[in-house]
Amino acid sequence: MKIIYIGLIWLALSAFSSAWADPAPGQNNGDWVSPSDSDNTNPPETDTWFMQMNGDLDSPTGNLANAVNQGWGGELSIGYHLTKDFQISIETGYDTYSEKDTAFNGSWNLVPLVVKGTYLMSHGFVRPYVFLAAGMAFNSRLANFGSFTGNNVEADFLGEGGFGLSFALGDRSSVFLQTEMELDNTSANYAADQPTILIPLNVGIKFPLN
Repeated sequence: MKIIYIGLIWLALSAFSSAWADPAPGQNNGDWVSPSDSDNTNPPETDTWFMQMNGDLDSPTGNLANAVNQGWGGELSIGYHLTKDFQISIETGYDTYSEKDTAFNGSWNLVPLVVKGTYLMSHGFVRPYVFLAAGMAFNSRLANFGSFTGNNVEADFLGEGGFGLSFALGDRSSVFLQTEMELDNTSANYAADQPTILIPLNVGIKFPLN
């Protein structure tokens, strides 16, 4: 995983350095033209909705990394382009981590519900971006040990921040690769770390809704 993260950081830095040299977006030759796209360029500037879906490969940190294996999951969001550079979205999903101690046959699970703001740094083929998000994490711990079944559930504040690279597909769709840090403010009764810090690596697709 360290090699993947280092590679993503290298790609992001390369894209950031070239983003400022990108020429102005060319004339939109696609079939769709936004009424708000005053200069008829690609991509449209404002007033468009989108949906985004991604798969997660999640790395736990701290004490949690000693208790669970690497996790996996996915996310779904619906968002709106406020300007050509800034978009806002509502995001939810599901992530799960299996216990390393197989005798307990347990798992740690997280369902996020956050509001996310994203700033796009370029509008070329490669589009670097950064984002911040805040909301709630619905956490649950499940364990089965012989005839014993345990369940610990709580809702906690969740903060997220990260960066990524988006690669244009046609007029308004794209695929993306991003990494982030999640601060899940779990209680001492739930987890050994406060907050619990998770580092997901996401790969997904974004497409227009109007």
